[in-house]
Amino acid sequence: MEAKICRLPSLGFRGPCTSDKNCAKVCQREGFDSGDCEGYTMGCLCNKHC
Repeated sequence: MEAKICRLPSLGFRGPCTSDKNCAKVCQREGFDSGDCEGYTMGCLCNKHC
């Protein structure tokens, strides 16, 4: 059975998300596995197994 990935907006990322690397670092500090920039709002979404 494949693990499900939950995607939630970062609470600590500020401003438009233009770097997946910076987004991932913020998400990892928040306890997530990774993160990336997503969508037309340029938000930072964090990923974790759930």
